[in-house]
Amino acid sequence: MLKSLEQERARYAWKCIMEIKKEKNGELEKKYKSYVKKAPTLIQNSGLGNTLAFYKSKSSESSQKKGERQEAYEKIYNHLKRWFQIRSGKKEDILHWIISEKTSSIEVFKTTKEIILLLNWMKKFVESELKGEE
Repeated sequence: MLKSLEQERARYAWKCIMEIKKEKNGELEKKYKSYVKKAPTLIQNSGLGNTLAFYKSKSSESSQKKGERQEAYEKIYNHLKRWFQIRSGKKEDILHWIISEKTSSIEVFKTTKEIILLLNWMKKFVESELKGEE
């Protein structure tokens, strides 16, 4: 059966949101929902590389116990990284790929567009499926 790229994005986004919902952690859901909703604007204002670096740094901030805030950032980063790997066929981390001297600005632009299209689906699903402020 022939599947469109848009269907693949939607299916992957749904899978990511269900992964969060399955954890049954209301605070994690709120944080994840908030960060997913802000991500496209952050990417458009700061760029994909800066946004991913920010998310990665927030997920690894030092603290005794990993909180929902850190976990939400980590999960979003990993969801975006995994989609990049699926779409590109590359095994490397998306942030390492972006900063590689082998990666062209056009490739980064195309990947940025793809990540924003995925995040649009994720935003729709977090609105309908996850707890949190409206």
